[in-house]
Amino acid sequence: MKAEYQRDLNRKYLVITGELDEFQTEMLLRNRSEGFVMLKREDWDNETKLYYDITGKQSLEKGFMKRKITYRDMSDLLYSISSQVKECKRLFLDVSGLVLSPEFIYRDLSTEKYYWIFNPGERDPHELLELAEYLLEHIDNGNQSVVRTTYELYRRAKEGSIDAENLYEILQGCEEEEPEYEESPKEIKPEPLKEEEARETKSLINRNKKKVEQTIDKLFLLMKKRDTESEPVKEPLFNHEELLHERDLDDDGWTGSETVFISLPEGDARRLISRDGKIPDADLGDFPCILGSKADCVDIFLNDRSVSRMHAQIDEAAGKLYIYDLNSKNGTFINGQKLVSGEKEIKQGDEIRLGNLRFVLA
Repeated sequence: MKAEYQRDLNRKYLVITGELDEFQTEMLLRNRSEGFVMLKREDWDNETKLYYDITGKQSLEKGFMKRKITYRDMSDLLYSISSQVKECKRLFLDVSGLVLSPEFIYRDLSTEKYYWIFNPGERDPHELLELAEYLLEHIDNGNQSVVRTTYELYRRAKEGSIDAENLYEILQGCEEEEPEYEESPKEIKPEPLKEEEARETKSLINRNKKKVEQTIDKLFLLMKKRDTESEPVKEPLFNHEELLHERDLDDDGWTGSETVFISLPEGDARRLISRDGKIPDADLGDFPCILGSKADCVDIFLNDRSVSRMHAQIDEAAGKLYIYDLNSKNGTFINGQKLVSGEKEIKQGDEIRLGNLRFVLA
């Protein structure tokens, strides 16, 4: 499937080109279905392009980068595929046109609902196996139900003995296991101490208490002494200043230009420094690093209404950092330029804007 990504104002599209079945294309355009991604058609130089609106939706491939797939996740996915197969038949669409590649399966993170791409053109017979392999890599290995279900899916997909129409069979007989709880041991009440043992225990407690009090007194005196002494002058955290850049801010309703001076740390520190103070500075730790407003799905939580749930992702390769937009509603900007598709290298001093939030990479 020949696909690319494009942006138009505040919308992001997956664009498919190639030879398309005319009947199925028309059925897809004229009959709206909740389960399919909304699309429009444009013809250019005898070539038809289908634009699927994926704004605000996250691909399955990106959705489980930070957490494992549970049995519930697996069930929801397979049930959704089964429901969409029925929708294909209702609209007289060839079921094999339902795209099952993890890169093109989308989900609305606010509703947890899946949305599907239907390709009325060429088919990829290996998509189901690709999906099974992806699921195997991301399942929760501690849950036997999801492990059995996924391995059965992979086995049958590899044999070619299963397709989208009978995926529902995989779930039969694989109910989620309830965790087994061990009985809590009976409470054992300690025997009362003898009178002599009780006196010795009380004496030991008092001696230890005195030692602790003496230690605290010493620490207090030491701290008081340090407070009265003059502290040595510390080296500044930032030992040089760089002129970031001068840029026009008309896109946000501001006029004129702004010259920004910002202190950048030396060394290999990687940090996003907030420019407006709305959000605290953020350290870039493990990669890939996802930024967004859905706390349980991201590495850097950005509590701002202009930021999508999973807004952007920063990766590292060969010591360089790259950023790409995750189908956000308000877009990702690098030094004022909107990131349309693909990834872009970011360097120290670059300004990164996510929605209305501005950061500088240090």
